Formats: sequence, C-alpha cells, structure tokens
Amino acid sequence: MSVTWESTTSHIKADVIILGCSLPGIVTAHKLKKKFGNTVDIVVLDLTGSVASGSKCNVTFQEEEGENEDFVHKGTAKELIDNVGRHFIAVYAKEFNIPVPDAIITPEKGKTALNKLFEYKTGDTVDCKQDFHDFDYLNIFENFELNQYQTLLDQYMRELFQANNIENVSERHQLMYFDQTTMEQHICNALIFANSKDIMRNIVRVVCGAPASVVSLLFYLHQCYRTSSARNHLDGNNTKLREKLLGYCRKRIASKLQKSVANITMPAKPIKKISTYSDEQVILRTFKGDTNYVCSLLAMAMKPDELRHIEVESQLLYNSEVEITAAMKQGKAKKFLIQYEDCFWQRYGYSGDILSVRGPIIWAMERPTMSATGSLEKYAALIGYLTLKENDDEDSREAVIKQLVRLFGADAASPVSYRETDIADIYVPRCGDFIGLRRLTRKFQPGYLEWGALDIFGDGDVAAALEAGHTAYLHLMSCLRPQALTYEEISAVEWPTILSEGPLRKWLAQFTIKSSLRLAAYTAATYVVLRLLRSYIRK
Repeated sequence: MSVTWESTTSHIKADVIILGCSLPGIVTAHKLKKKFGNTVDIVVLDLTGSVASGSKCNVTFQEEEGENEDFVHKGTAKELIDNVGRHFIAVYAKEFNIPVPDAIITPEKGKTALNKLFEYKTGDTVDCKQDFHDFDYLNIFENFELNQYQTLLDQYMRELFQANNIENVSERHQLMYFDQTTMEQHICNALIFANSKDIMRNIVRVVCGAPASVVSLLFYLHQCYRTSSARNHLDGNNTKLREKLLGYCRKRIASKLQKSVANITMPAKPIKKISTYSDEQVILRTFKGDTNYVCSLLAMAMKPDELRHIEVESQLLYNSEVEITAAMKQGKAKKFLIQYEDCFWQRYGYSGDILSVRGPIIWAMERPTMSATGSLEKYAALIGYLTLKENDDEDSREAVIKQLVRLFGADAASPVSYRETDIADIYVPRCGDFIGLRRLTRKFQPGYLEWGALDIFGDGDVAAALEAGHTAYLHLMSCLRPQALTYEEISAVEWPTILSEGPLRKWLAQFTIKSSLRLAAYTAATYVVLRLLRSYIRK
C-alpha cells in the first residue's frame, strides 16, 4: 500500500521506515531510494523537535552554492584503500560534486620538514622531526613496550574485524572480553611506564572523544580499524581527526542527502511504543495515538537518549541490547581556535603540531587552508582539542596561552582572537561498539529491525555516520533483495582487506615487558619449586 501524504487515516503503511533524520538515517534512505526508485515504499520519519543541531565544529567552509564545483578531489583507489573514512567521504563528495580540500583526503601532501612538539607532564618538551607515532623521544624500554602494545592492538583489530565468521567458543569468549573491558584496564594491564600509559590515554581521548576509563576496548579497536592501524592517530595527518575537528563535509553532504529524500520524508509526532504483530510487521505508535506507522522493516537512526523515551517490545530489543543502549552516555569534547597575526612558530622551525600529556592542549595543528578559491586566511591559527574535566565550563584561554608561551616563546602571548567550542554530539558505547555485534557474530535476528546509527559515537564524525548508514542499507537490502547487492557495495565495509601479517610477527607481538617479566617470574617460581621437591625427595 502506497503512502498517501494527505491521508487522514490513523495508519500510514510502508515497506521500510527510517526513524530519525540523523546522517546515517538519510544515507540509508538515499541508498534505498536510489536502488528501488518507486518500486518500494520508503518513508523517513522526521521526529520534530527531537533532532538537536550538530556541533559548531561542523560548519566550516560555507561558500555560495554552485561556486567552484570542480574542486572535487579525484582520489584513486590506491590513495583511498588504506582508509575507510576517506573512502566514504570521497564517494559522496563525488556523487554530489562537493569540493573536498586535499587537507582531508590527502593530508600526506602537506608533509613538512618543520618539527613537531611533544610535551611531558613535567613540562619538558621534545622536538619530533618525524611523526609523533614514531616516539623517538622515549627511552628504549618505553619505546619498546609502546610499539609492542600498538602492534598487539593491530593484531586484535585484524582478528576481530577480518574474521568471516565466529563459531569457535574461544573466539566468542575473546569477543565478550573486548566488549566488557574498558580501555583503561587494558592499558594498565599491558603497560608499565608512566609515559607509555599517558600517551595511550591521550591517543584514546583524541580518537574517541572520551577518556580511556569510559571507552570499551572493542570500540577503540573499531576506530583503529577504520584508519587501518592503531599507529596512525597522532601524526597530525589522520583523516578522521581532521574531518571530525574541522567538520568540513557534514553540512554540505547532509544538505544534499536531505534534498534527495525530501519527497519521502514526513514530520512525525514523538513515538511512544514500538511493537510487532505476528512477527511480520513493526508498528510505531505515537503518544497521542492519532497516527500509527506500520512497516515490514524498521531502521532506527536515532541517538541513544532519544530511544530512552520509547517503549520497545522485548521481541524487537533483547535485554542485552537494552543494557548496551542504556550505557551509551553523551560525551563531551572541547576544541579551541587561537589566531595570531603570523605563523611565528615557523620562524623557530616548528610546524604548529603539538602533542601534550600535560594539557590543557591535548593535540593541536596549524589550521589548514580551507578555501576552494586558494585565497589566503587573514590570520594564522592553531586549532585542536583541550583536556576536559567533569563540570568544567570555564574558558581555558589563559591556560592555553600560558602553555603556548611555554612551547613557542613570548610571541604566543598576544593572540588576535581566541575561541572555544563544545563538541557535544558524542556518544560512547561503554559496553560495545555494535548493537548485538551483528557484523562479528553474524546474528541477523530479529530480521525486521536494523540499527542505523547506534554503532557510531558522534554524528559529527562524518565518515563514521556515512559508514553506519551504508551498513544499515546493506542489512536492509539483504532482507529485501539480496541478489541486488553489488560487489562494490559489499566490499566497501570490508576494507581494509590488505592487512595481513605472518605467524612470526603475530607471535612476537605477544612479548611485552610485562609479559616477559611475568614469564620470568613463573620460570623462577617453577625452578624454586623443582629444587625444593628435589631436596625433599633426597631427604
């Protein structure tokens, strides 16, 4: 039955309903509409008043519509294959002819011979001629254990996200371990030295937008998977960091997608209950009960806090999924932008890239040129993340300037302007990354409900939102018409497929300083016990 927009009846029926106009939701709707046209009834429900505006970091670079439309980055498969995030941004930029600066798609082109700065908790600084993740400034033991730990994380990532199926009991136990263990516990169990621990905590906060104590290991590994490695997050050239920080693509891509699904989008009153009838249809009931929505397949594209006000029938949402969803708490990150009259740091041989475990700046870089016309910014600027404490609403201007003076000298004392922005569209799954971990366990039940947005932690992370929408589309297609899926659509979410290591490297990754000391202790204890037994037998 086709949807009649002017209908005054109490039931609106469709084959597929997407609940929510988040970025993953409209990606799902756009892909389905493009695939089926008018042959399948698809409806997007816009929950009026429930969709919060995106963070202010997502409105950079807004030139007039139609200007410089030939600026789209034409990346090759070789350039994009090592990064899931780049792939999804490039695909939609090409489809909608949206200009994407090279600073996002090919950040390696901005490599410079200028030094980067690392700051210890003591305030001591080290110049880094290479990338931050090389950690040349650490002593030999700190360097060894940090590299071993990152190699171990890479190995975990490959085993989890490149497994075709998880049938082995031990693998399922391993999956549960990742799902229930916080990143902080894992860091403390694997690392000895304070510097190594502080660096990893910093990496987690920058990558996930939250401290290691509230991020599950599985969630962190998924972020590593999206950029191919645990080693590619602190060199200032990471696509995900720039894209999340600058948010160049979100507003323009979302605008294009909303236009493409405008004729199948309708305003809806708040939903009170989601239930099922004979396990064949999903029914969405509104608070006032004047309109109900009925469909065969439902794609949820809401934030976790929006779901808390909706009663979902147990057949549709298992208790384990309820617990995971309830544990998704809204996080908070803070970015800063400080402008100067000129790039004085370059005169002293610095690129402007900062990594600090002392704070208040956690990570910063020189703001890249974001103009498609090639025009120059009036002022030089540094942009980055700040440490954020609980209930911390005070401006960090004085502390930031004091830190920059400590790093770059007196020239940093007189900025032209300073601005801080809260990034509030962050949700961290404390107990897991995917609802039901569908991609890992291959559990496709119940088959008539798909979560389109709960496997990402922030709508402001454009690539993650696009990927989540694409994943939801794939699952809906597998229910509607699996034979219509193309190889390109399926392979997109299975990247990177080139990650592989030999058994020797996998075995060596297990040897850390902590595991070696533990092995030595066990060996010594065994030796002592054997000597005592031998002595006892002789007597």
